[in-house]
Amino acid sequence: MRPRSVRLIATASLPIYSGFNLAIVNLDGYSLNEQAAHLADVKGPHSIADYYKEYDLRYSALATLYHLNRLIDRYIQNIRIFNHHHPIGTAIRGNLDDPRVFYETDAFLGAARRVYESLIRVLWKHYYTGLPGRWRSIRNAVKSLDRIPPLFAAELQESWRTVGVKLADYRDCVAHYVPLTSGQTTCWFEVFEDRWGMIVKLPANPSKKSREFDFKTGPDALSYCHSVASHLIELCVHLKTQATVASYLANPPRR
Repeated sequence: MRPRSVRLIATASLPIYSGFNLAIVNLDGYSLNEQAAHLADVKGPHSIADYYKEYDLRYSALATLYHLNRLIDRYIQNIRIFNHHHPIGTAIRGNLDDPRVFYETDAFLGAARRVYESLIRVLWKHYYTGLPGRWRSIRNAVKSLDRIPPLFAAELQESWRTVGVKLADYRDCVAHYVPLTSGQTTCWFEVFEDRWGMIVKLPANPSKKSREFDFKTGPDALSYCHSVASHLIELCVHLKTQATVASYLANPPRR
């Protein structure tokens, strides 16, 4: 998927949290780091044990952004290296080798997939307290959201259908069938808006359960990972604002 234009996905001008060297932003310019960091804001003294599930969700969201930050770093560094050796105007395309881009993409896919599992644990805690048969995975959860506020239930089901299934396919593709590199660790370079841009292809058909993956027509890794991260953080923020969850964060249990 060739990007049509250069767009801002991270900046050093917004507050940057510990462990990050960039603030990752959505397409409206809002910091995803900040939104993730405040997913488990508890309004008052509390026992950590009462908020394990909420803290787990925050951790998985921040872990996802951390690996995206590292992936952005690799893109930036490689573009600088390529531009040093091939200034604009001296070539029309090229490539270099960097397995670290693939390592971070791999780590991102696993971390992002876990956000869904952390999210449904928060939902079970607040809407199915004391009931047996807790969901074993997000795949089961989206089939039985009868106690969840209808609008959020519909949002979660749509999220899993449009984003989660493909994300899970990518994670399973890497974990069970073939590494992202498929025998190579090539990063490709083309000119976008008079500057070098780097492209790293993901498989176009991650649901294919074999080693026969199409790495030629799939999406660029960074573009895909940023879109997934932006979507997941928005979903987590919407969960945080559900009345039952928001009330629990605002009114810690007394012991």
